[in-house]
Amino acid sequence: MATTLTVTRADNEVAAFLNGLVVYDKKTEGNPPLNDQVPLDPYLIAGMNVLVIAGTNWGGPATFTGSVTVGAVVTPFNFTAGSTPNGMVFNQVLAIPH
Repeated sequence: MATTLTVTRADNEVAAFLNGLVVYDKKTEGNPPLNDQVPLDPYLIAGMNVLVIAGTNWGGPATFTGSVTVGAVVTPFNFTAGSTPNGMVFNQVLAIPH
């Protein structure tokens, strides 16, 4: 069963950690559209896996959008704010059975 992280917006930085391992880290400015896809299958372990997605903003507007696909199940993530302080402003944790 294919498991994929897709990131479509990241303003300013989004990182993903699967079982503590960095599997994605992207820094951007100006909220550009993205279509970054990361296959997660090589990093999955037998049993339950934990994927943490963290968004950091460097001030001003923040947007983090994308999805995690496990087989046929798509779980979107979406965070938008007109203004935030500097620092981590978004996080989502997903359990992925394998």
